[in-house]
Amino acid sequence: MAGRVWITLLITVLAVCAGLESTSAQSDFDHFTTGFRLEGSHQLAECEACHTDGIFAGTPSSCRGCHTEAGHVEATVRPQFHMTTTDRCDACHRPVAWLPVTRVDHLEVHGACISCHSGSKAGGKPPDHVPANDQCDNCHRTTAWAPAVFDHAGIVAGCAACHNGMLARGKPVDHIPATNLCEDCHSTVMFSMVARVDHLQVIGTCSSCHNGVIASGQHPAHAQTAAECDACHTTVSWR
Repeated sequence: MAGRVWITLLITVLAVCAGLESTSAQSDFDHFTTGFRLEGSHQLAECEACHTDGIFAGTPSSCRGCHTEAGHVEATVRPQFHMTTTDRCDACHRPVAWLPVTRVDHLEVHGACISCHSGSKAGGKPPDHVPANDQCDNCHRTTAWAPAVFDHAGIVAGCAACHNGMLARGKPVDHIPATNLCEDCHSTVMFSMVARVDHLQVIGTCSSCHNGVIASGQHPAHAQTAAECDACHTTVSWR
């Protein structure tokens, strides 16, 4: 009986020693020599999770080789709600953990901006955004949302909807009294250097602008009069 106990103990000790030797040999192996460094969560994976059927040669080293439904091994795959992208997972994710994603490489993203920047998958237009269509890349860049350069192409009216002093720069304090039809005098290329003033949009009397400060007024040789300009002149031409 005692002999059997000693035999059992001896077998147990030998098994433990063999396990320790195997573990030591495994821990001493430099996986980077294979061309694939074990980082993050990959360090915790069992060898057989990637090297199936005891086959080491030909094991894929790219993310898509494993992390796809048709991958070489059973590994986590892209969820159904993932944005439309290429299979280069490492362009955005890190081997430490899938989440959080600190940076999205937009070179790997397919589709229009609005397909992600809709307010659900990624931040969308804020409530105070200027009235615009969903072509984000007309004004914004993938490097940063701000500063944005607004693309006025196709806009011929409704300037005051944005240029109201809140959403975008509005009329300055020294602007001539006028309606809010900015486009009747200004162009989308440049607000300054107004080539023509549409007097139909000007509010007030002629002398409120033609006073020698805002606009040209009576010249020194002008006949002395207290009458308003339009008593003799027209907005088509002074003469």
